[in-house]
Amino acid sequence: MNHGTFDLAQLDVSPAGCHLKDELLQDPVPDQKFMAPYRFADQIRNCRIACLLALTVALLTAGALRAAESSQPEPVVTANSGTSDGPGRYWIVSTEDSPQSFDDSLPRFCARVQCRHADGSGHGSSLQDLQKSLQPGIPLVIMVHGSFMDSPSVGPESLRTWKWLQHAAGGKPFEFIYFRWPSYRSPSLMINIDVAVLGRRASRNGFYLAGLIKALPETTSVGLIGHSHGTRVIASALHLMAGGRVEDIGCPELLCSHRHIRTVFTASAIDHDWLGKGERFERALCSTEALLNLQNPRDPALIIYPLRRIGSRRALGHTGFTEKDRQQLGAHAVKVQDMNVGSTVGCQHMWPEWVEHPLVAHQAAPWLFLSGTGSGARE
Repeated sequence: MNHGTFDLAQLDVSPAGCHLKDELLQDPVPDQKFMAPYRFADQIRNCRIACLLALTVALLTAGALRAAESSQPEPVVTANSGTSDGPGRYWIVSTEDSPQSFDDSLPRFCARVQCRHADGSGHGSSLQDLQKSLQPGIPLVIMVHGSFMDSPSVGPESLRTWKWLQHAAGGKPFEFIYFRWPSYRSPSLMINIDVAVLGRRASRNGFYLAGLIKALPETTSVGLIGHSHGTRVIASALHLMAGGRVEDIGCPELLCSHRHIRTVFTASAIDHDWLGKGERFERALCSTEALLNLQNPRDPALIIYPLRRIGSRRALGHTGFTEKDRQQLGAHAVKVQDMNVGSTVGCQHMWPEWVEHPLVAHQAAPWLFLSGTGSGARE
C-alpha cells in the first residue's frame, strides 16, 4: 500500500475481498482525504483565474465604452492664453511630465496645467495662473481618478465630473481641479500584475498631489475626492503631508499643517486597514478633518480585490472600516464615516457609472464643499 492510496492488486480476490474492493472504488475515503487539500487549492486557483479574467473583460469593455464616448473630435487645446475668470472654467493638473518610478532621488513635481471651459475647449496654462485664480472663501474640490484612465477620456470625464459636482453645489461657487496621473496600462491576462504596478504608481503620485496642495494658498479650503486607485493617491498624499514615508521615501518639504481639508473616498481600492496604526498610511488622517468612505458591497472589482496578491485584505470601498480598524485609528476614529451607496450605484465600479447618480454627489457635498457637516475635529 502506498502512502495515501490503496494498491488494489494486493487485495484479497475472494468474494469478501472483491466486496471490499467494490466498496473502496465506490467510496475511496482515504484517497479523498489525501487529495482534498490539492483539490481545494485547484478550486481556489481556478476561481482566481476566472475572477481575474472577468475583471479583464470588464476593463476592456469599459475602455471600449470610453472610446465610443470620446469618438467625437475633442476641441483643440491652444497655447497659453492667460488666466480665465468666472465659474465657466476648471483646471486639469497632470503629472505626466513627472517621474513615475521610485528611486533614491526625491520626486520632482513637473505640473502640466490646462484651463478648461464648459464647452469642452481649453488652453495650456500654468500653476501660477491657477494659484492666482483662486479666490478667498471659495472652496476648492480636487478629483483624483482611478486606474486605466486613457488620455482621450480625460477631457470628457473631467467635464462630466465638474457638472456632476455643480449639480450638488446648488449654485454655490467652487473651484475644481481634475488631478490626472498616468494610470493607463493595457489590461493583460496577468491583470493582478497590472493592478499591482498601477497601485504602486498611485502611491508615487501622492507626492505630486501633496506638492499641489502645498502650492495652494493656505486660506483655500480643499475637498478631496478619489475613485478606486485615486483614493490611494490621496491616502499617500495625506500621509506625506503629516510627515509619513511612502516606499521608504520621505519629503519634509511636503509637511503641511493647519489646512482645512476634507476627504471623500469612492470605490476605494486600498486595504481596509491601511489607515490604522502601524499600517501603510497611518498618518493620513492627521492631515484631514474628516473622511467619508462611500462603500459599495456590490462592486464586482472590489469583491475580487483580495485575489490580487497573497495576504491582501478586503478593500475599504467594499467592506468599510471594521470595528478593529476603528480601534486601530484611536482618536482619529471620530473622523471617519462609512456610507453604503450599493443600492444607488449597484454592481458597478467604473467612474462613469458613479457620475450617473446625482444623489451620490449630494451625499458627498458637505465634505467636499466644507459646509459644516462631517465627523470629528482636526487634530
